[in-house]
Amino acid sequence: MKRRLITLTLSALLLFSLSPAASAAFTDVPSSHWAYGDIMDASEAGLFQGISSTTFGRGQTITRAQFVTALVRLFGWESVTPSTPTYSDCAPGRWYYSAVETAHANGALPTYATAFRPSDPITREEMASMLVRGLGYSALAGQLSAAELPFSDVTSNRGYVAVAYDLGIITGYADSTFRPRETALREHAAVMLMRVYNKLHASSIDVTASSDSYISIHVPTPAATAETTIPTTPLEPIGSLYSLLRRYKEAGTDLSRVAVVFSAGGVATAVRGSKILSSESVSADQVEAYLSSSEGNTHYSDTYASAYLTIPDGSSTVTLWYQSDESLAAKLQLCRLFGVSHYILEDPA
Repeated sequence: MKRRLITLTLSALLLFSLSPAASAAFTDVPSSHWAYGDIMDASEAGLFQGISSTTFGRGQTITRAQFVTALVRLFGWESVTPSTPTYSDCAPGRWYYSAVETAHANGALPTYATAFRPSDPITREEMASMLVRGLGYSALAGQLSAAELPFSDVTSNRGYVAVAYDLGIITGYADSTFRPRETALREHAAVMLMRVYNKLHASSIDVTASSDSYISIHVPTPAATAETTIPTTPLEPIGSLYSLLRRYKEAGTDLSRVAVVFSAGGVATAVRGSKILSSESVSADQVEAYLSSSEGNTHYSDTYASAYLTIPDGSSTVTLWYQSDESLAAKLQLCRLFGVSHYILEDPA
């Protein structure tokens, strides 16, 4: 999984119009409108502006180029402007060129497409897929390609729609449809973007000292067996965390009362050839001791959102999966997207 931790600074890229950020209400969006709050917040956050200084463009479609520009701002990605275009219909010099290339470089767009179709109105399915890809959850979407959905009309990009639904990015209609190919309106885009924005900018709270007040859930770490391949024991892989959170959400658990338990230490597995010699939990102090030694090489697995250290030990090799700042941040981000803001950090010592 290509993980990206979201920065708190929004990039100042191309605007949808030349109008300045709106600080007052748009004349075409009454305060009684269902998307009023998200429209105002999206404008205030600098994600996109109105079609003029006084109007938002309520009820108008939003193009793929316009949405991808807002997407780049949402994630705060550093601008990418290659001399050779990735897509046949996105030439250098166009106002959206850098935004499209930046989104592509960060994995938010499919790698198989040769054309981007910048002027086409974006669909609901395309918005959901871009957001999930931008979050770095394509691997999770692949695992959910056959997942049960509350929608009766989703046939393509099913895994991406499933992730978007699980994370509360999208909702459906009263008739149990998602209407994936329906053209999205500007207000729809504002709502989706702000759902992600608000969750990414929420805080994660360490409640280790008051853990008895919460529903504690533990993320399983795979056990080392003779049949597994190396690396064998990724610490609390993000796929397992996702499945756990999804299960609790589907059960109707009050996720505001949930605290996910993470290890402050790690798991060390010794292997000789294809034979596992030992596998044991190690404390945070032991991890620090391993990392302080001059031997071994540190790595990070995007697939598992877990750090690991490989250490030669004579004829065997020790693989130590441990809780790094990067791995913990990636897991806490996923928790916040599910609406879980509390966590407990336990040392197995």
